[in-house]
Amino acid sequence: MRTRDRLTWREERIGGRSRRGLRRTGMLLGGVAVLLASIGAASATLLIRQADANLTRIQVPELDVVASTARASSFLVVGSDSRAGLTEADRAELTLGNFTGQQSDTILYVAISEDRSGVTLMSIPRDLLVFDERGEPRKLTELFAGGPDPLLRGLRSNLGLPVNHFAMVSLGGFIDIVRTLGTVEVCLERPLVDAKSGADFAAGCHDMGPSEALSFVRSRSGPRADFERIDRQQQFIRSVIASVLDARLLADPARVYRLVDDVASNLVTDDRLGVEQMRDLSTEMLGVVRDGLPMTTLPSYPRTVAGRAYVLPYGPGARALLEDLREGRVPADRGTAQTRGQTTVVLYSGGRADGTQIVQDTLLSAGFRSLGTAGPGPSRMDALGTTTVYSLPEQEVRAGWVAAVLGAPLLPLPEGVRVPDGAAVVVAVGDDATS
Repeated sequence: MRTRDRLTWREERIGGRSRRGLRRTGMLLGGVAVLLASIGAASATLLIRQADANLTRIQVPELDVVASTARASSFLVVGSDSRAGLTEADRAELTLGNFTGQQSDTILYVAISEDRSGVTLMSIPRDLLVFDERGEPRKLTELFAGGPDPLLRGLRSNLGLPVNHFAMVSLGGFIDIVRTLGTVEVCLERPLVDAKSGADFAAGCHDMGPSEALSFVRSRSGPRADFERIDRQQQFIRSVIASVLDARLLADPARVYRLVDDVASNLVTDDRLGVEQMRDLSTEMLGVVRDGLPMTTLPSYPRTVAGRAYVLPYGPGARALLEDLREGRVPADRGTAQTRGQTTVVLYSGGRADGTQIVQDTLLSAGFRSLGTAGPGPSRMDALGTTTVYSLPEQEVRAGWVAAVLGAPLLPLPEGVRVPDGAAVVVAVGDDATS
C-alpha cells in the first residue's frame, strides 16, 4: 500500500470568530437550534443575532447545494480528536493521551425525510474502509486530515451520500455546554471502568460533569470497541437533548443565553448555514426530536486487511440503509443498544462459512446477542441468494430489528422447525452476505 503526505488545511474565515482544534460530538449542532425553536420569538431574535455573530463559517465547495435552505435534507457533523487549543487546566483535568494530529473522532450523518416528518442520525465508524481519489484504501477518519472536502468526496464516492450542510465541533464547546447545563444524567446498566478514557462509573444513574461526560463518550471499553463508543455517544446525545428541553432550563434566560453562546462560539459551519436557518429547520423537526431522535449506525463489522484494522460495511444492510437516507425515507426501526443486547439470534449457515462469519460479526457489532451457528439448517430454509430472517412467535418486533440491520426479508419461522433454546430470531445466511 502506498502512503501519501499528510494533508493540512486551514480555515478561511467567512464570519464570526476564528477557532481551531475542532473536535468531538455532534450534539452541539442541534443544541442551539432546538433551544432557539423552544423559546419565545422576541428572546429568540436577540439570541439569533448574538449566536450568528459568534459562528465561524468556512467555504466547503464539495457540498451538494440545494436551491433553497428550507429544502436542505442532509448534514454532516464531524468532531476532531485534535488536542490543540486546550488550556493547561483542561489538559490537567482530562484524560486525553499524547495524540497531536487531527482526525475525525465522531462522524454523524443527519438526514431529514422528504416529507419533513422524520429525522435520522446515523453514526459512521471512523475506521470504515474507503478508497481515496487515487483508489488507495484508507480509513474514513484519515480523509479528514485534508479538511472537509476530501471527507465529503469520500462519502460521495464510497457511500453515495449527498451532504447539503457541514458542521465541525470543538472539544472546548463540549466542555462548555456541559458546564452550562451543570450536569447531564446518564444511566448505565453495568459498570464502566476504562483507564484510557478515565471513565470509572458504577452501574446506575450518574450526573456527569464535563470531565466525566468526556470520559464516557470517549470510552471504547467492551468487546465491541469503537461500536461501544458509538452507542455511548448516541446515549449521551439523547441525554443532552433531554436536558436542553427541560422546562427548568428554558425558564432560566441567563442559562439559555450562556448555552446558546457556548454552542455558537464553538461551532464551525459551512458559509450557507447560519443560526436562523438552523432554527427554521429545527422548528419543523422539534416535535420529532421531542418524541425521541432516531439514531442508527451504518451496518458494518471489523476486519484486518493487509495488516491494518478496518471496519467494513455489511453489503446488503448498508445498501438498504443508505438508499433510505438518499431517497428521503425514514429507515425501519433497529431497536436501541439496550433492546438489541436483549435479543438473541441463531444462524443457519447453509454451508456458507465466510458469509456466516460476516453476518455474525455484523450482528455482534450492532449489539445483538448470538448463539452462534446451529449448523447448515433444514434444507427447506436454505436462503440461496438472499439472507433471510425468521421470527419466532411473539418475537416479530425483535426479528424486525435484525432484518433492518441486515437489509433482509422477514418471514415467520416455518412450522415444525426446532431452534436452540433461548433463540428469539433465526437468520438463514445466503450468498449475498459476502457481496
